Amino acid sequence: MLALAMGLGGPARAQQAADDLQPVDVITVTAAKTRSLEQFTPTASRLGLSARETPATLDTIDSDEMIGRGFATVEQAADSLPGVTSGGSPGDSSSFSMRGFTGDQITVLHNGLYLGPSNMTNRPQNTFNLESVEILKGPASVLYGQGAIGGVVNIVNKGPSFGTPEVNALATFGSFGTTNIGVGGTTHFGDKVAVRLDVSRTGTDGYVHDAGADSTNATFSLVWRPTETVEIQVMVDYLQDNPSTYFGTPLVPTSFATKPLSGVISSTNGLTLDERMRYVNYNVTDASIHSEQTWPQILVKWSPNENLTVENVTYYFHADRHWIDAETYQFNTATKLIDRDRFFVIHKQDLVGDQGSVAYKGDLFTLPNKVVVGFDYNHLDFNRIRGFPDGDSVDPFAPSPGVFGALTGKQSPTKWDDASVFFEDAIDVTPALKLVTGGRYDVLDLDRKNYNFDGSYSAATSFTRTYRSGTWRVGAVYNVTDTITPYVSFTTGQDPVGSNIFLVNAGENFGLSSSHQVEVGVKANTPDHRADATLAVYDILRQNILTQTALDVLTNIGSQRSKGVEVSGNLRVTDHWTVSANAAYTDSRYGYFIDTNTGLNDSGNQPPDIPRWTGNLWTSVSDIGGLPLEVGGGVRYVGARYANAANTVRLDSYYLVDLYASYRLSAGLMLTGRINNLFDKAYAQWADIYYPSEVMLGAPRSAEVGIVAKF
Repeated sequence: MLALAMGLGGPARAQQAADDLQPVDVITVTAAKTRSLEQFTPTASRLGLSARETPATLDTIDSDEMIGRGFATVEQAADSLPGVTSGGSPGDSSSFSMRGFTGDQITVLHNGLYLGPSNMTNRPQNTFNLESVEILKGPASVLYGQGAIGGVVNIVNKGPSFGTPEVNALATFGSFGTTNIGVGGTTHFGDKVAVRLDVSRTGTDGYVHDAGADSTNATFSLVWRPTETVEIQVMVDYLQDNPSTYFGTPLVPTSFATKPLSGVISSTNGLTLDERMRYVNYNVTDASIHSEQTWPQILVKWSPNENLTVENVTYYFHADRHWIDAETYQFNTATKLIDRDRFFVIHKQDLVGDQGSVAYKGDLFTLPNKVVVGFDYNHLDFNRIRGFPDGDSVDPFAPSPGVFGALTGKQSPTKWDDASVFFEDAIDVTPALKLVTGGRYDVLDLDRKNYNFDGSYSAATSFTRTYRSGTWRVGAVYNVTDTITPYVSFTTGQDPVGSNIFLVNAGENFGLSSSHQVEVGVKANTPDHRADATLAVYDILRQNILTQTALDVLTNIGSQRSKGVEVSGNLRVTDHWTVSANAAYTDSRYGYFIDTNTGLNDSGNQPPDIPRWTGNLWTSVSDIGGLPLEVGGGVRYVGARYANAANTVRLDSYYLVDLYASYRLSAGLMLTGRINNLFDKAYAQWADIYYPSEVMLGAPRSAEVGIVAKF
C-alpha cells in the first residue's frame, strides 16, 4: 500500500495494490499467520529488497494481524514483535525499547519520514488507518540520519488501490468506557486515479480515576497516473489527541504501605507500592495534554523504463502541543503527604522537507546490480515555552484535585537546516551471494536560543553548531539453498550526545555519539511455506554519551554495550491451526558511569526499562466444528527491568494472557470478542527516568466486543 516515502516503497506498494484485482469475497482478519520471506520490506532498504535479501532484522505486523489481535495502538502492535517493549508517560507519550536502548535511540518514522526526536514528536497512533508497523533493528543512521541506535519503528499508512473498491469498518466497545471506531475505503476512477480515506477515533475513561484519553486520526491519499511512466501520490494526515493525564503511581516506604502491591516492584532502598494508591490520579483537576498535527505530502515518481526510477517527495509538517500538569509525585516522609510539582510546556513545530533519489538496475562489471543515490533536506522551526509554577502537597489516598495556576514561562526557539546525501547498492557477486552496502553524509546546522522569564536573551545557554556525520553499512547474504539464507552485517550510526536535539543547550555543545553493530543471522522457511523462522545475534557499542539523569542534571557516560539474541517463527500446524512465537535475550550494560546527580558509581549497571528476556506466543484455531469461528490467544512475557540507572528499584517480571474469539456472520461481517490480562496481573509497565519517584502501572483485566466489516 501507499508509503509515500521517497525510495521507501510507497510507489511500489501502491503498484502492488493496483495490480491486485481480486474481489473481496470473504473477510480475512486473523491473529496469527505465516509470512513470506520474499515479501518486499521497504523500511530496511530503498533498493526493493525482499526480507530474505536484506542483511538485517526486520519485523512486520500488518493490518489484519493488528485487528485480529485487538491492537488499537502502535505500541500494542510493536510489543508483539521480538525484543520490543513500550511504555513512557504522558510527558513522553510513546517510548520504545529494543536491543538495549530506549527513548531517542529508537527512531520513529511515519511513512519513512523523520519528524524529530521520538520523545518530542511521537504520539499515540490509532492502528485502523495503518497498513503495517515495521521495525528495523540496530543502528540505522545510514538510512535515516541522526539517532536510530537501537532501531527504527516505521508507521505505514494504508493507500489507494486500483483493484476492487472496498469499504472497511471497525467498532469495538469495552471496559473502562473504551471505544475504538474506524471507517475507511478505497475506490478508483478508471486506470488513472485512485483515492482512499480513513478516519478513526479511540477513546477511554481510563482505568485510573479521571485519566481518560482520546485520539482522532484522518488520512486522505490519492494516486494519479497521468502517463504510463509517471505516478503522483498525494497524502494528507491529520491527528488530534488528548492523552491520559496519569503520570504514575508514587513509590512509598515499606513502613507506610500497609497494603503493599506484591509482585510488582522490588527495591534495595526500602520503597514499594501501596495497593490503595493503584487507581489514584494525582494530577490537578484542570490538567490538559493536547496535540494537533497536520502533514501533507506529495510524491512524484518517473520510471522511463524498467531499469530507471526517479522519485521526489516534498512534505510539510505542523504540530501544536501542550502539557499543563502536576507531573512529579514525591512521597514526603516527614509529612506523610505527596508533594506535587507544576509544569507546563507548549510546542509549536514546523518542518518542511524534500527528498529525492535515482535508482538504477543494471550490470556492474557483468554482475547484476541495483543502486540508488539521493539527497535529503529539511528545515525545522521549533519553539518551546515552559514554566514551573509552585506546587502543593496532597493526601496519598484522597488527593485534593487542586488547579494548575498561572502560566508564566520562558521561550526556547530552535532552528535547524539538515542536508544529506546517501547511496545504497546491492550486487549479486554470485547467483547465491549478494553484497549490500550503503553510506550517508549529513550536515546539520543548529541554532539554539534561550530566553529568560523576563524575556531577556540567555547567551550563556544559547549556542550554534554545525554537526557533520558520516555513516555506512556493509552486509552479505548467502542462499545456502532456496529456503535457508544466512547473513552478516556491520553498521555504524551517529547521534547528538545530549538528551534531545530539540532541547540541547550550551552545556551539551559536544560532538556526536558514535555507535556500531555487528549482526549475524539466518532466515529460513520450509519448502511448502508452512513454517518460517529467523535468528539474529548482535553486538552494539555506543560511545561518547551525555545523558540526562535528573530534570536539570547531565552526566557523561563513557559507553553502553548491548549484546543479544532474537528468534522468531511461525508454523501452520494444520490448515486451521497456526502458531507464532518469538523470544529475545538482551544483555545491556553501561561502561564507565559516575552519576553526577547521585554521586553513585553506576558502571556496569543495566540501563532502565531494558528487560533481559521478552517473549510472545500466539495461537489461532479457525473453522472450529465446521463453523466460521476462530478462537485464539496470546501469552506475553517481560522480564525484570530497573527503574533507574542505579538499579536500586526493580520492575518485576510478568506474564500477560489474552484471549479472543471471532465469528463470521456473513462474507464481509465479523463479530469479535476478547479478554486482555485474563488473570488481572498487576505489573509495572514502565519507569520514566524524568519522574523517578513514581512508576507507570499497566492496565488491569479488561474485555471488549466489536464488529469488523469489509464490503
